[in-house]
Amino acid sequence: MLVSIIIPVHNQLEHIQNCLRALWKNTSRTFPWELIIVDNNSDRETATWLQTLGNVVRLISNSTNLGFVHACNQGAAASRGKYLLFLNSDTRPLPGWLTALVAALQENPRAGAAGARLLYPDGRLQEAGAIIWRDGTGWNYGRGDDPALPRYNYPRPVDYCSGACLMVRADLFRSLGGFDPRYAPMYYEDADLCFGLRRAGWAVLYVPTAAVIHYDGGTAAAGNGGWRRYMAVNREKFVAKWKDVLRYHYPPSPENVERACCRPLDA
Repeated sequence: MLVSIIIPVHNQLEHIQNCLRALWKNTSRTFPWELIIVDNNSDRETATWLQTLGNVVRLISNSTNLGFVHACNQGAAASRGKYLLFLNSDTRPLPGWLTALVAALQENPRAGAAGARLLYPDGRLQEAGAIIWRDGTGWNYGRGDDPALPRYNYPRPVDYCSGACLMVRADLFRSLGGFDPRYAPMYYEDADLCFGLRRAGWAVLYVPTAAVIHYDGGTAAAGNGGWRRYMAVNREKFVAKWKDVLRYHYPPSPENVERACCRPLDA
């Protein structure tokens, strides 16, 4: 049972260095895993350092920045694992993270994907699973709250989990065609994949015992507001594709958060 860990990279050398240090330190070797890095035409410093990793990783180097969606699909196409683990380069996996995600899929045969509890560097909760509202906007459940609160510490089916750390059964990922390229370069591809899994009868699980620190936005388009543009455009695409499903979702309101945070297995 092999796990393929796929990390897209574009510049941000310090992030990928810290990510790999944490990964190698905190990832169990009780089961085999391979590491695939997809370099999206990084600057010379980053690209040169990645080359020094040698056979420790499988490195795919692109001559242009293809974006997160295509890089993930590239990595998946080159993978050999039963499970695919998509991981942002601006993350720091904590002890036991991968074991918990693998166990979630092994122990829950109806689960097609599993996502981690994401934390800010200061220890606050970033996401305990996510909600998609009727208008297609997203809500990170528990954002900014205390991660030790009981409501964030039990596994449950959700609308989707962030692609910053998302494990998917490889056969299901391929049967759905991978991440939909209409969302390139990024945003909403993770929600779309999870909706596809759920439509096919699979659950998406939030796994609180898989904890990962995420420097939110560290790998996104920054400075020019590009990420906002991608988010807005891709939300429209997402709504157009899933309007028949979204009409059964709750409208966006803080009053609906606790009702919407747990997705019934048959919904």
